Formats: sequence, C-alpha cells, structure tokens
Amino acid sequence: MANALEAASLVMIPSGYENGTLGSLKPLDGSGDFTFTRGSDISATRVNEDGYIEKGYENTLLGSNDWAQSDSQYEITGGEVGYDGTNDAWLVNKLAAAYFSKDALVLAGVMTISFFAKAGSLDRIFVFIGGDAARFDLTNATAVTAGGNPVSQNIELVSGTTDWYRCSIVINKTSTQNFLIKPQNSSNQDVTGTIYIQDAMLNQGMVSYPYVETTTAPVAGGILEDEPRLDYSGGASCPSLLLEPQRTNFITQSEYIDGSYWTKDRVTISNNATTSPEGKLNASKIIEDSQNGIHRIFRTISGTNNVLSFFAKADERQWISVFSSDASYSYFNVGDGTLGTIASGSTATIEDYGNGWYRCSLHNFYSSSAIINITTGNGDAAYQGDGTSGLYIYGIQVEQATYPTSYIPTYGTSQTRLRDNVNRLDISSLAATYQTLFIEASVFSVSTTQYKFSINDATGSRTNRFTIFINNDDLLLLVNSQGSSQPAIAQSDYISVNTTYKIAAVVRDGSYALFANGTKIGEQVGTTPSNLNSLTFGDASSPNNQSWYGDVNQTLVFPTALSDDECIALTTIS
Repeated sequence: MANALEAASLVMIPSGYENGTLGSLKPLDGSGDFTFTRGSDISATRVNEDGYIEKGYENTLLGSNDWAQSDSQYEITGGEVGYDGTNDAWLVNKLAAAYFSKDALVLAGVMTISFFAKAGSLDRIFVFIGGDAARFDLTNATAVTAGGNPVSQNIELVSGTTDWYRCSIVINKTSTQNFLIKPQNSSNQDVTGTIYIQDAMLNQGMVSYPYVETTTAPVAGGILEDEPRLDYSGGASCPSLLLEPQRTNFITQSEYIDGSYWTKDRVTISNNATTSPEGKLNASKIIEDSQNGIHRIFRTISGTNNVLSFFAKADERQWISVFSSDASYSYFNVGDGTLGTIASGSTATIEDYGNGWYRCSLHNFYSSSAIINITTGNGDAAYQGDGTSGLYIYGIQVEQATYPTSYIPTYGTSQTRLRDNVNRLDISSLAATYQTLFIEASVFSVSTTQYKFSINDATGSRTNRFTIFINNDDLLLLVNSQGSSQPAIAQSDYISVNTTYKIAAVVRDGSYALFANGTKIGEQVGTTPSNLNSLTFGDASSPNNQSWYGDVNQTLVFPTALSDDECIALTTIS
C-alpha cells in the first residue's frame, strides 16, 4: 500500500492553514490547497490540541495601549519596561485626586474589561464603569467589588513576572461608558503617587482572553472568520477538519446564568466558580437552597424540533434532569458520564469533555422552556435541599435541529455560526480520466441531510462526475457521464453517525467501483466520465443540504485507477 500512497497526486490531512486556505501535504506547491469559507463571524469554536474549547474573540477597545492624557492632574509617560519585556508600559504619575480614562467603551452585553498593572509608590487601583466599580490590590493580589453590581472581578499574577498583574472586571450593560481609573494607596486614599499600566482589552464573555493590540479598529484573536477548524475532540492526537451546517444558539446568555435572563427556582448562582471546558475560570455553580421542591433554572424559548445541550460537572450533586416533551424528565449523571431514564420520544447523549466535564444533550425537550434541574438521583425530580450543595454548568445551547453542533457562545443576543465550506475547485493538474477518490471521515446525521463528496467537471450542471453519496444511512456511488446517469452502486443501512469510514471510489476504463472499510461494495459497467478536474464537498446547486457535515480526517486523489487489492488495503480500518 505504501507504493499506492506514494502515487497519490493530492494528499489532504488537516494540519495547517493560512488566509482561509487549507493546506495539502501533497503537492507542496499550493496547487492542491483547499479554499475555505465560513463567513464574517467569530462565533465558531473547536476543541484544541490541549483538549479545551477554543473560541473566537475580539478586542473592541480602540487604541488599547495608548494611555496618553491631556490632563493637568496626571503625568503619563511611555517607554517603561512592561510585563512582556517590551518598553510599551506607561508610568502614571497621579498629581491630584482624579481619574484618568479610556473613553467611549461600547458595551454590548456581558463583557470583560482588563488591563495589566504594577505597583509604584501606590499599590491599589479603583476602576469605575457605568456605575459598577472594583478595587484591585497590586500587593496582596486581591480584587473586590467597590460599587454598583459588576458580574465579577479578578486579579492574577502574570506568568514569568513577580510584580505585574492582569486586572479584570466583568460588566453586563448595553451602553457606551467611559473606563475610569484612579490609583490609590494601601488605605484606599486618593493621594499622589505612581503606578505602571499597559495593554487594555474589552472582549465579550466572563473572562479576559489573550491580549491583542488595537489602534483604530477592533482586532480578533482565537478562531477567526473564514478559518478552518482543526478539531481534537475526544482526546484525538491528530486533528480532523470540522465541517458543520449553519446553526443559531437561541439562548442569548449561554454562560451568564446569574442575570435576569435565567429564572431561578430554589437555587442561587455563583459566577466564575470553577474552570470551564475552555480551561478558564468562567463556569458557574448552581447551588440549591434548603427548601423542598424542584431546584432549577429555566428560560422560555420558542420554536419546534429543538435540541438542548449544556456542559456540566459534578460537585456535591451529580444528577441533572431536563423537562421533556411528554411532561416527564430525562436524567443525566455527570459524575460518571452515564444516562439515566430518558423520556419517551426524546433522544439523549452524554459526552466526556475531560476534567470531569460532560456535554449533555436532549432532543425533543419541553417545547416552550429550557428547564434544567439539579437533583439527587435518577427519577428524583423534587427533593429537600441542604442550602449548600450543587454542581457546575457552562455553555447552554438551544438549536433548531435534531442533534447538537459545536458550542456557540452568546453574551446577550443569539448568535449564528455560518456553515463551513471547503473545496478544491481545480485539480486538473492532479487528475486524469481514470482515477481514485478517497475520504476518511464521519457524518453527524443520517436522518434528513444528504452528503456528497465528488470529483466533477466543474460545470454548473456537473455533466461529468462521480460522487460518494450518503442518503439517510445508505452509502452510494453515483456516476454521470456526459449528463447521462450510470447505474448506481449502493449499500443500504450502512452508515452510522459519528463513526469513521474509509471510502474509495474508482473510475476505470468502462467501469467504476466502490469500497468502504476494507470491503468491495460493488462494481458496475458503464460509460466513463471525462474532464474530471474539480473536487467538491457537497453539491453546488444545494450546498446547505448536500455538503459533507462531519469530521474529515484525510482526503486523497490518485491519477490512476487503483486495483481492488489496493483499494481494500487503502480503506481497511487498522
């Protein structure tokens, strides 16, 4: 089989990308690279190589490290050594009991404002934004609420330093506010003196994300728009290319459970209580009160055919129940990752995300409300609370679909992740009349979506093509030659969701064949298609319905028709 692999003219194993292009390992001159688009949003996520959920984010604070002030009450000078070893820090010399500021922060829901600071002759910083305030102690590394009602505040030592701290305050507002800062002494007094400051950031969410510099426009970090998602879900050592349909999270506060958006019955919420599946301190804890009854959070929603998903981690409690469509409950054990009783007519999954976290999902839950209860065991909806016990929750999502897709974070409004689209639209230099197409991949659904992976002539009608086709759970090879449909090769009831398949399709002189997972499905005599020079994941006429939605591990194109033995070896699951 090694000789056959060497003969491949195109080898795409997801490993690298640049400027919206997914690189192929062969050829190396770029002629085999795939174009990729998802659209202008940063709501997509993936599981990175460390096993954590990775998001897209933006620094929307303009001039993020420009602290110069026209203020006789402060002298602020640049050129100081900062937390990162550059000379980009600023010395703030306070001359009077006044604030200095970063003006006109546009707040849009749950957002975190952060900055880096070091004590000078003063060691505390008072921050005030739209009525919410926090105080940061740069000597004892503590942060406290100092006014209003901020969601939370935090201070942490910058790695590799002994005296630089990143200070952050989380605000839930929709307005434009000034970011007011006032250095103080250890007694919280407004006296003259100095501090050092550097690199401010305003991003959505309940924690600060890695700093990105801005000047006159917001700058994004993490997963960017039109960036392929190389996903390591399930502890994979090698990534797959994650391809998903367009989806909307209709829950508008997926992480901030403590606000008014979520109704709480006989529970309280502790914000930023533990490390989430992101690896950041932004998961909440649901804590039961001491009453007898159902201990729950819920939110009224609309729509039908929805799937609810969320991440949960056990603490004193390990059982969660969700109200289902038949007015009964479905149960999840997030202590050991097992399902309890699932309501009639509903389907459920529980998936291990590591570090004690599980993603629970339920299709066909209660149609008008997302109701999530903590409880004491399978079948126990109501119980006597003790006032202190609970469990952790993060990333609640409702999609209009039958299965959940990757997490779409929201911070005050619903968010839509656009569909992934990847194609290699010109392989004329890599292909021939008789050739072999190979894909190693899985699919996310076999209920209503059709999947196509095709080599074709790139015309609008795809007059010549051979297509690996999944229709419900049937695997087929469809062939068109000069617009005439040739007899199909089919294997019924073959495909299961989230299962890896190795599939090869071969076009020979007057025949074609289909292989999957080490077995020859069949061969047909027929007219050979010509001008096969384009490789597409889906059908150009209806891409939303016939794109390949799943995890793609690799794709190969051979400019020769491999033998049966070579195809069997190529598709065998080792």
